[in-house]
Amino acid sequence: MEYGFYPESSCEQPFDETYKAPGVGFLSELVLDWEKYSKALSEDVLIFRFGVVLSVKGGALSQMLLPFKLGLGGPVAGGKQCFSWIHVDDLLKAFSYAIERPDMQGVFNLTSPNPVTQAKFGQTLASLLHRPFVLPLFKWQIKLLFGEGSQVLTQGVSVVPTKLLQLGFKFDYAEAMLALKDIIKNKK
Repeated sequence: MEYGFYPESSCEQPFDETYKAPGVGFLSELVLDWEKYSKALSEDVLIFRFGVVLSVKGGALSQMLLPFKLGLGGPVAGGKQCFSWIHVDDLLKAFSYAIERPDMQGVFNLTSPNPVTQAKFGQTLASLLHRPFVLPLFKWQIKLLFGEGSQVLTQGVSVVPTKLLQLGFKFDYAEAMLALKDIIKNKK
């Protein structure tokens, strides 16, 4: 399975921007085509590879909130799959940082430097909402509901922003607990 450019991996084996062998499949091929096209337009190109952007205004977290608020949160497909994410404010801060740094070129991962397992992320969310984290969602159930699209939930990838950190970028929300607490409190 691939998840964007990178192939599936555990949280103990993160990929950074130096990794050159893409995953195999539709998403990896799509990313490679986008990046190839971008590079053909200009040699001075900046490519961002996003993690899951956390915001209550849309995306994965907004879809997760209702079930978790109802006490229906639990591990998905065992919960061991890695979840690479970024707080929406850190994403915007990274964009601003790139605008101010015309010397930035190439590929940059826009993810928290601390990916977590799906179970850890879910436990953190449930804890902040003062709800249980006990109702598992099994792989077969997800496959029944989503077909091949189920791979996005049942498999994961660990991605870290090594190049951004080497340039001195500071994340405001590097830990899942801080990110989720801020997003839930401030409805970002």
